[in-house]
Amino acid sequence: MAPEEANKIAKICLEKFDSLPKTGKPKIDFEWTILSAMVQLERKNSEVKMEVVALGTGTKCLGSDQLSPKGDMLNDSHAEVLTRRAFLRYLLKQMKKSLTEECSIFEYNSLTRLFRLKKDVSFDFFTTHSPCGDASIFKESDVDHEPLTKKMKFCETHSCESETGSKAADGMTGGKLVASDGDDLMSQEVGLIRTKPGKGFRTLSLSCSDKMARWNILGVQGSLLMMLLEEPIYLKAIVICDGTIYSKEAIERALWKRWDEDTLQGILKPPFRLNRPLVVAASNQKFFPLRKNRAVESGKKFQPAPGGLAWCQGVERELEVENGGRRQGTVKKNFGTPAARLKISKIELFSAFVAMRNELRTAAAVGGTSFSDTRINLSPSGVEQDVADFNGLRYADAKGHSRAYRAQWNTLRAQVFRVWSEKPASLEQFTIDS
Repeated sequence: MAPEEANKIAKICLEKFDSLPKTGKPKIDFEWTILSAMVQLERKNSEVKMEVVALGTGTKCLGSDQLSPKGDMLNDSHAEVLTRRAFLRYLLKQMKKSLTEECSIFEYNSLTRLFRLKKDVSFDFFTTHSPCGDASIFKESDVDHEPLTKKMKFCETHSCESETGSKAADGMTGGKLVASDGDDLMSQEVGLIRTKPGKGFRTLSLSCSDKMARWNILGVQGSLLMMLLEEPIYLKAIVICDGTIYSKEAIERALWKRWDEDTLQGILKPPFRLNRPLVVAASNQKFFPLRKNRAVESGKKFQPAPGGLAWCQGVERELEVENGGRRQGTVKKNFGTPAARLKISKIELFSAFVAMRNELRTAAAVGGTSFSDTRINLSPSGVEQDVADFNGLRYADAKGHSRAYRAQWNTLRAQVFRVWSEKPASLEQFTIDS
């Protein structure tokens, strides 16, 4: 990637954030946050069209005592995760446009009943901070870029808060090891799986480094959307905002280099592969104004913003403001009701997926053929059959029927990721009518 391309990506992401309403944004005088975004690139001849299609901000995560069995709350509200969930809304919208012959990033194959990303379309990921977890562990000597404020000491910059509220400098992570041979769950040993940092009850959500490493093998689309696609969707590049303290070596290690490639080659089956996104930093002197390591008055401290934002291009309710895993402003009497749900919550994304499946069934019926999808198997005997009541499926069952994805993930968990945190099964028993 040319330096000017990384600079342009950073520029349009920061501009998109600036263009959003003030509601839900951190208070610049005393709060900080992380911004991430998904950028779509369309390459035609020698020209590259870039546009931001999803964006998120946030640093919070629910503890294990706050998780909802209804799929209506966000367990993980870190910027990277909010961006990815908003991106899923964008993909579903583009699939629908493809069926109606509108301009879309997808091509629909009426024989396989699956979508394929157009060959000139790709996606880059932008961030204003090293992903929490393994990518945030590096030595001061490994830092690739320093902010303009040279007087700031390396150990004074902050990446995240530990569960005890203590501060971890950039170059360290506040996340806890999922498994450890010793007593030190805060060990900074590299290459290991960690949960996200947080106060109070320990979170069950994995670090952004670990989640993004999974994306680099199974794709960013997840198990449900994989049932609608011929191939996974991988990121081409990770673009780091100028002014960010980071280590390219640490990010590459966390996202794909820490896995033994010989082992992966032996267990990965098409269409899955090990993706190796470029890691490139912008150098255009454009800084995220709400970053933690910005210059401050002597003795003044920033605190993490309590909520987050999720924005998606071209969908109903493009911008959502999150607080505590719910829509900001939800009164207590509406907790647990649809009024409190974000469109990027599990149950809402599941509902959008089911609606997309129903549209495909309708399209098949109009075409005079029965609907059959080789990626879905709902028959206990192993025989594929038409899905008569997909609306009534539980979330866990629906994900389980993404056969190729689940089979590959089960193998990866056993031989590569090994200690991936498991949430209680009761959290995925909801249906879209719950």
